[in-house]
Amino acid sequence: MKTLASDSNPLIRRWLRLASTPRATRQLQQTLAEGLHLAQAIGQSHWPVIAALLRRGAGGPALEAALEALPAQTERFLVAAPLYDRIAPVEHGVGLTLVIAVDAAPVPVAQRQDLVYLDAIQDPTNVGAVLRSAAAAGVGHVLCGPGTAAVWSPRCVRAAMGAHFRLKISEAVGAELLAAALDGTWIAAVAHEAPSLWTCPIPQRPIGWAFGSEGAGVSKAVLAQCALRVQIPLARDIESLNVAAAAAVCLFERRRRVAEGL
Repeated sequence: MKTLASDSNPLIRRWLRLASTPRATRQLQQTLAEGLHLAQAIGQSHWPVIAALLRRGAGGPALEAALEALPAQTERFLVAAPLYDRIAPVEHGVGLTLVIAVDAAPVPVAQRQDLVYLDAIQDPTNVGAVLRSAAAAGVGHVLCGPGTAAVWSPRCVRAAMGAHFRLKISEAVGAELLAAALDGTWIAAVAHEAPSLWTCPIPQRPIGWAFGSEGAGVSKAVLAQCALRVQIPLARDIESLNVAAAAAVCLFERRRRVAEGL
């Protein structure tokens, strides 16, 4: 295992850039994944691992098992604690961060399974939470609009808790591509002036869910691609739900209806 203790090392500089600059994940086609849960998810999915970074002083049976499960060709580095703490995407972690390859999936054509579209959602934690719900609800492909936060940033990867390795994810997908991407119906989740999600008929054929940004909601360009709009009924005087919470409600209402043949 190689030891790294200087921030002048080119590898350290690269990893610090990944940790501090979300757009670097797109430019370098790499990202950081911290912790045992992500290491296990990466191992189970046979995802390409470029390097394993171990914080000097970290250890324990669980961490050793995670290292052993990595592909044999994975480079392993023992990183000085102050440097590791600048690289790791979370504080007080277990001391293991993987450098992994980013996978950019092509935009599907006439997809016959449900899709999700993220329309300029800017908070990477929200993006990650939606990805996590989408994977849990059985969605296989998520499309991200041009204004959406970098989906492979370390913060987003952390928030998604392994969903990246169960999904196909396409970035920079313009609204004009939505019609051709899905052989089905696009539905926009909106805050007002739409039928209730509980009572609105939802087609049994494939659907695409469009979820909008935290402030502006679904854009006009995306709304123009949606044949239906739905809203989640809320208690009086409550303006709206967090976009990640709203997405989870919609996705699992869809899953419930499919399971019950509705």
